[in-house]
Amino acid sequence: MPGPARNTQSTQNTQSGPPGLSGVRVVDFGHQLAGPLTALLLAEAGASVVHVDQPGSDRASDPVDAYVNRSKRRITLDLKRDADRATALELVARADVLIENFRPGVMDRLGLGAASVRATNERLVYCSLPGFAGDDPKASLAGWEGIVQTAVAGYRPLREHWDPSGRRRVEVRDPTAPLFTPITTASNFGALMGAVSVVMALIARERSGRGQRVEIPLAEAFAEAYSTMLGMRVYENPLMGDSHLLRDLTYQCADGGIIDLSPYSKFVIPLLAAAGVAEEWERLGLIDVAARDFSLEHRDQAMAMFADLVRSRPASWWDEVAAKARMPVSMVRTPAQWVATEQAVRSGTVLTLDDPLAGPTVMPGRSFDLSRAPAPPRPRHLPDQDRDALLAELRGAPARVGHPAVPAGAAVDLPLSGFTALDVSQAVAGPTAARLLADFGADVIKVGNPVPAVTDGIVGQLHRGKRAVLLDASSAPGARLTAELIRRSDALVTNFTPMSQARYGIDYERVSELNPELVHCSITAYGLSGPWAHRRGYENQCNAATGMSWRYGHRFGWTLYQPTPINDAGTGILGAYAVAVALFAQLKGGGGQQVGASLAQGSTFHQAPYLVAEAQGSAEARGSADGPDALRNEYGSSALYRFYQARDSWFFLAAQPGELAALLRVTGLDGQDSAGSWPDPGGPLARDLETRFAQRQAASWIERLASAGIAAHVVVSIDQAVDYLHRRGVVYFERGPGGTDVPRPGIGRWLSETSPVVGTNPGPIGSQAVEILAALGLTEPEMKELAEANVLCLPDGLPELRRLT
Repeated sequence: MPGPARNTQSTQNTQSGPPGLSGVRVVDFGHQLAGPLTALLLAEAGASVVHVDQPGSDRASDPVDAYVNRSKRRITLDLKRDADRATALELVARADVLIENFRPGVMDRLGLGAASVRATNERLVYCSLPGFAGDDPKASLAGWEGIVQTAVAGYRPLREHWDPSGRRRVEVRDPTAPLFTPITTASNFGALMGAVSVVMALIARERSGRGQRVEIPLAEAFAEAYSTMLGMRVYENPLMGDSHLLRDLTYQCADGGIIDLSPYSKFVIPLLAAAGVAEEWERLGLIDVAARDFSLEHRDQAMAMFADLVRSRPASWWDEVAAKARMPVSMVRTPAQWVATEQAVRSGTVLTLDDPLAGPTVMPGRSFDLSRAPAPPRPRHLPDQDRDALLAELRGAPARVGHPAVPAGAAVDLPLSGFTALDVSQAVAGPTAARLLADFGADVIKVGNPVPAVTDGIVGQLHRGKRAVLLDASSAPGARLTAELIRRSDALVTNFTPMSQARYGIDYERVSELNPELVHCSITAYGLSGPWAHRRGYENQCNAATGMSWRYGHRFGWTLYQPTPINDAGTGILGAYAVAVALFAQLKGGGGQQVGASLAQGSTFHQAPYLVAEAQGSAEARGSADGPDALRNEYGSSALYRFYQARDSWFFLAAQPGELAALLRVTGLDGQDSAGSWPDPGGPLARDLETRFAQRQAASWIERLASAGIAAHVVVSIDQAVDYLHRRGVVYFERGPGGTDVPRPGIGRWLSETSPVVGTNPGPIGSQAVEILAALGLTEPEMKELAEANVLCLPDGLPELRRLT
């Protein structure tokens, strides 16, 4: 089929179309987190969302409701009653998107399954977000966050965390036991991939005239959370090798605070200069300031001196010095300190809404950026607040009439077939965003610098499905080639700082002159506005700045990163989502615009339930420890929701408060005085359960608990998780340079008609230079001349790719 029709309006008319997802109607049947969070992402891209509450639900009293159900209208319907179910069906008949995250089969039993509702609304995009897929042997398991993460090795022993400093300094009872993290990673990634997939299905619908079913099981979406480290079965962080000046990422300061930094000598040496000690270190033979290099022979001495140097100043001093030097360093903040910063507020990463129950409440802002943004987030409505208005709309508006669909059996291209994207990014978040565009069918051209190190490092899944060329965009000939690529593209993805973008001529102001229709995606550390807009930062610095590493590790004596780099991966997905929304708007006549996301937005998004709960807590809770998270320990958040060690292995228990009596019967603890201590994961009931569970094997307990309707799952190793996800089709293997098969996070065939596709590995970056340059009109002699001038690197001059990370 032909590619999408392109908008050819003049620059003056590129802003005439509707912003974002304006005009898209969504019915949100979601509960807990993943479903409502997906609908929130759609709402804040401009969709009109109706959230359906269950009667008798106390969701409104849950602090997170103020966040996930803002910017929506609400109606309460009892889907087991004929009249209310009929109202639900009328809403769906007029909708573009339906979202639900029940266990497989529940919506079918309610008469709202995909087959039945899509039979009357062929344009409907039906999005399901179960814990486990309907054809998964685990489908009957309750998809609580703890169950899903345990099933995919999302909780890892401390010794398998990628944070080298945390592994040495954090103190836990058993370093070999799975370590509980409060971040709802499975739900978050399910929501992120759900939102991306829904918009991709809407783009495909513009071509085919019909919707499709989207199913994103949380367990399978979790594959994205592994990011670049899936192949490392034990996370010995490769950044701490002999090519780096420092082996640690976090250091204690004079006031007891901690700073987080990047260990590369190119960053550490300017920091030493800013601190006024670089010349002295050079006289001692420890570093070479001009070359930004160091003496490997004296590295141990340099590391000891650096630790002493950091201890001589407070954390805030280092934070300010690094900011002025534009070095990737951040002091470790608490979440409360982060949301109070000028940067968090001015960048829109956090905002304050006047909640109808809690009053003015600080919460995460929009998690992505659109320069042609729809209305700002508005406070939530309470359950059933919009009943009369919605029923009046149903009486006055006919059901949607479907557009003619493509003939039965006709092929439907991938959503982004016919689109071209330029990937001018590095590290993880930017390449992840561009890779997702390739997975959904875009022709993605990766542009890198002609430096040998570029082709020897992170490749793997980050650049699959892309074509690549290495050229020096800072040179005049390279700038001309880059400009021509920009003119031919629909989207550009970069994660350079705003100053670096301007230096290379790829900032929005420049590219919009070259191509007014271009969607320019800028992924940054802290955002494009606010006093920190110029700051550099990687995942670890942004997690430190926003309180996420403090939230996880502080109670264990040090900060700690999540087991895998979820912020890089999640921010990349947010960037891809913003691009998809802008491309959808472009198809509606919206023209080009600047979009993006920041790592600060990503880490704030991951902490959203806790930030809102803390904002609604007492002043004492906000200012001291964890507020609502105060009781959490290394095993879980309550005696009912935590890890326990059976006689042979660990398992995760996910009992709900209403199941307490059943749990006590199964374990023989009914009548015990300790039952009232269930909110404390280390209290009397937890200790009684520890004693009981240690007496039998995990499989026996899981079977007994299941017979009482209580969810539990045995802890699996990373190899077992990889095998499971490989069988589910979301992990694939590729041959590494050493001949070893390396597992990679793939992407599921989650869309019924236009499922994304895992592209091939491009090999050494730059391998497709000749075909890319020939398409720009360059002859072979011209290419060779530019190669000899070091403007570009041709395939025969690429260094050998030695490793995949």
